[in-house]
Amino acid sequence: MEKGKAFPFFLGANTPNGFYSLYDQFVSTQDGDFLYVIKGGPGCGKSSFMRRIAEAALDSGLDVEYILCSGDPDSLDGVYIPEKRIAYVDGTAPHILEPDCCGATGAYLDLSQHLDTAALHKNLPALLDLQRRYKAQYAHAYALLRAVPSFCPEKLDGLLTPEDYAAVRHRATSAANRMPRAKNTHAGKTRARFLRAFSAKGESFCAETVRTLCDKVYLLDDRLGLADTYLRALVHAAEKRGHALIPCPDPLAPERLEAVLLPELELGFIADHGVRLDGFPSRRIRLDKIPDEVRTRAFRARLRALAKLRNDLLCQAQTSLAQAKALHDALEAQYNPHVNFAGVFAEAEKHIRQLIN
Repeated sequence: MEKGKAFPFFLGANTPNGFYSLYDQFVSTQDGDFLYVIKGGPGCGKSSFMRRIAEAALDSGLDVEYILCSGDPDSLDGVYIPEKRIAYVDGTAPHILEPDCCGATGAYLDLSQHLDTAALHKNLPALLDLQRRYKAQYAHAYALLRAVPSFCPEKLDGLLTPEDYAAVRHRATSAANRMPRAKNTHAGKTRARFLRAFSAKGESFCAETVRTLCDKVYLLDDRLGLADTYLRALVHAAEKRGHALIPCPDPLAPERLEAVLLPELELGFIADHGVRLDGFPSRRIRLDKIPDEVRTRAFRARLRALAKLRNDLLCQAQTSLAQAKALHDALEAQYNPHVNFAGVFAEAEKHIRQLIN
């Protein structure tokens, strides 16, 4: 049997305004999706539980959408099996979720039942101290990230004109109008995802997802901050033609788009923020050539200075996120000896049997 395809995304982001969530767009219970919301403490097996289910689904030939943790991309926060319309999600802070209509559209999975609560209570002072220090590192990282928007190209008065933005929108609309019309309407099928996250490991990009969903990618110059304008015009025009879309916000500025994927057309449009797609067919859309070159040349030194200041801030913020992860790992290590993982995995096997049979 041919193995299913995996396509990872993020649904959360560490932003200048704190944690930003797209978890409310994970599934559509109105369209028949069923969501299991997993509750439990750190280190109690939530990620391992979901990984087991996802791997079994892939081995049985089912495609799986992985939702990676924005703090630690090696950990899972959710999985969705589209063919079965079943999803599992970590419903604990900072992305607290509840079933829309418990029992009908979703249900709780309480993995805390597999914890030795008496043993953990004895460790309460150490657990509370680790939680306090962990949250303090996140607070420090967010304080650093709050300064990042000040160093974006759009902050430079006189760099771009209304005519520049109009020219970018025209190019995007023209590109969308060359696409074939969708055979069926997909109104309401647009679900936002993050393709990238700023985490303890720095900037993580879901290149595997792009390779799985797209046969061709257009990389957009974004040195001047014009990609968002292009992508929003593209979304508007493509939606009119009936296409289902996956708009992907910028994880460091979620009010801006940095990518749009059109799975049915196997197309992707992605702002080039150091994207690595080695050996993958792509073309470049040179948005930086639209503004008057004489005018923009005067801003080159300032753009380089802004980029350096922004990168310095991101490096400091990453250090704090890495320290937060180390503290969270220590917190999980306190929990692990007091988790009945045999019970957790037995629960996972029960769900696997229901899913595949």
